[in-house]
Amino acid sequence: MSLVELMLASGLLLGSSAASLGVWNRVSTTLLEQRVELEQLQSLEVEVQALEARLRDPRQDPLGQHRSCEEQLQRLVARLENQPPRSGVVRTLEIPAGGEVLLIHLQAGDQERRRLYSPAAFGGCGGDPAGLPAQAPGQAEAPTQAESPAQALAEGGGNGAL
Repeated sequence: MSLVELMLASGLLLGSSAASLGVWNRVSTTLLEQRVELEQLQSLEVEVQALEARLRDPRQDPLGQHRSCEEQLQRLVARLENQPPRSGVVRTLEIPAGGEVLLIHLQAGDQERRRLYSPAAFGGCGGDPAGLPAQAPGQAEAPTQAESPAQALAEGGGNGAL
């Protein structure tokens, strides 16, 4: 083997080794980025699940207590501010105009989650102790269902077809 062939072979080996190392470097960088993103997503999901469990915890605010939705939201915001999120997660609480819902924004790195919470959806504000809305004064009671189809027809309900 001559010196020219040896130099050419070593140049090809060096070039292919450098290209291979570049590919391996890019693969390892991508894997590291994906691992960080996955950890952020997992921490967000754990925080969302813990947050939803705290929001639905009946021991925190029993339904038998009559409060307006605004009062319930203010109590909820105070309760959530006293319970810090997991490390690496940033939580922002916002009550949009109207004041009947709470927008919860969770962020970890580039990943984010948003949840909209309304105490009224869970029967947590206004109404009677069972969580049903109170009947407005002057409003007629809801019609009752007839005992049998024959009785409904006798009372003038239905179209007469069987």
